[in-house]
Amino acid sequence: MFLYTVIEAILGIIVGIAIAKCTAKYSYVSYGFFDKLGRVTNVLLLLVYVCLSPFYMFLGMISAPAHDGILGIVGWAVSILAASTAFFCSLGLGLSVSLRKKGETGRSFLVQFLGLAAIGLTVLIYVLFEGNLLATLN
Repeated sequence: MFLYTVIEAILGIIVGIAIAKCTAKYSYVSYGFFDKLGRVTNVLLLLVYVCLSPFYMFLGMISAPAHDGILGIVGWAVSILAASTAFFCSLGLGLSVSLRKKGETGRSFLVQFLGLAAIGLTVLIYVLFEGNLLATLN
């Protein structure tokens, strides 16, 4: 899972930047208070995501299925979801910038927290399924 976690983190950064850069600002959009607040929140969330990245990437790397058969398939799905957290963090920030350029302030503000939800889901997945669907650390 190490290689998958690293590749999807790099891919997430590339996709997030591409989404943010390739979206043209609509001519009728004017930035208000919540747009400026969203910019500040994006920067703060970026710092949080970078600081927490060793933690959630480590959990993604050690999430490996513990069984074969149908439980193995479910275990692989759960471990891939847990290892994709960095992708969702980057995607959320990129979509936030894109939606703000389109004038959708409310959706832009909400979608930037996609990374926090993904981090919480990764921790929850590991806590719930470690030893059941996911292999133990020992």
